[in-house]
Amino acid sequence: MTDTTSSADYDETADIVFGGDISLDIGAANYDAAMREKDPGERARLFQQAARWYERSANIGNAQAATNLGYVYLYGRIGSVDDAQAFHWFTLGAEMDNPESCYKLGDLYRSGRGCARDPKKAVELYCRAGYFAGNECDPDIPQDAAVLASIELRLAECCERGEGERKNRKLAHWYYRHAVDHFEVALSGGLNWYGKALESARAGYTRTGEGLQEGVE
Repeated sequence: MTDTTSSADYDETADIVFGGDISLDIGAANYDAAMREKDPGERARLFQQAARWYERSANIGNAQAATNLGYVYLYGRIGSVDDAQAFHWFTLGAEMDNPESCYKLGDLYRSGRGCARDPKKAVELYCRAGYFAGNECDPDIPQDAAVLASIELRLAECCERGEGERKNRKLAHWYYRHAVDHFEVALSGGLNWYGKALESARAGYTRTGEGLQEGVE
């Protein structure tokens, strides 16, 4: 796979051969540059460029590009937050079995953003995300551990609260425990923005463990 990240070197035929990875890399380079940029005008231009390349990649069939584009709209990187567009692109990513798209789409169903609220559908998507992440992610790699932990935290919360399924305190405790382990790996790799999620997982683990004898491994 070429490491091309400049649009000046873009080769559409090669991009198609590599499944949209070239345009994905160019989009990511623009997105990363936008996150570091201080000038508002240049920052906006870079985010627009990132979105354009992500869309090109997603239309070739790249699941990660569809996922990244979902984040662009979810966080309002190219204007106002657009839940409908986020829903569209996360749906596309989920249809291509991307675990991040699956759990972010689950978040939208859970909250009713860009779609009708459906907690049961959200849990189904979290479980689907867990299945694909379990097959694809290496828990010793910080970025992969963060994906696993994010899914586990959501499943733990749903089990504890009875969102989309019956309450199951023991299973919630199990998910919280694994979320803690995986968030710790993520933070050890410098992904410090998961600090609050780690605190939430630790609190959930303590809360659901009170008076509970662990029997789930």
